[in-house]
Amino acid sequence: MDILEYILKFVNEDKKFGYKEMKNGTVLIGCVPEISNEFWMHQIYHPLTKEEIEKLEKETALSFPPSYKKLLTKCNGLFLLEGQMYIYGKAYLQKGMTREEQIYQPYDLREENDDPPFAIPSNLFYFGGTPKTIFVLDEKGHVLELNRRSKRQMNKWNSFEDWIFKVLPI
Repeated sequence: MDILEYILKFVNEDKKFGYKEMKNGTVLIGCVPEISNEFWMHQIYHPLTKEEIEKLEKETALSFPPSYKKLLTKCNGLFLLEGQMYIYGKAYLQKGMTREEQIYQPYDLREENDDPPFAIPSNLFYFGGTPKTIFVLDEKGHVLELNRRSKRQMNKWNSFEDWIFKVLPI
């Protein structure tokens, strides 16, 4: 099972609280009206084309690991569990976008890397986080979870796929 299929299986039960697919391909799952009629538990952003990924890589001056590039071809970042876990993508506005398409955007990879919570060593690729931790990929493809305040390593997974499958149990 690929990563996006797995994530969709993970969030599937929350579809009973609402499901919306926008014309750009972004999927919203699990409306939480107690917070707002516009707040969704899970947001899976539309995929990027190979050209958009190459452009983002140039704009950020980062070398994207293959596993992250592969994810971007499936989805342009994620916002899961009411913001308890997220993966950065490319936020952008285009002429003709609906109000919803403008609102539901991923946290921007470039902005997050321009202003990280602490100095990220150059051998690590910073791609997402939780409210208390950040996620980075090392040069061997391991995913590391680092504490935002202490910078200490909290967890380590052997691969991007292993990380997703263990952090989002189904």
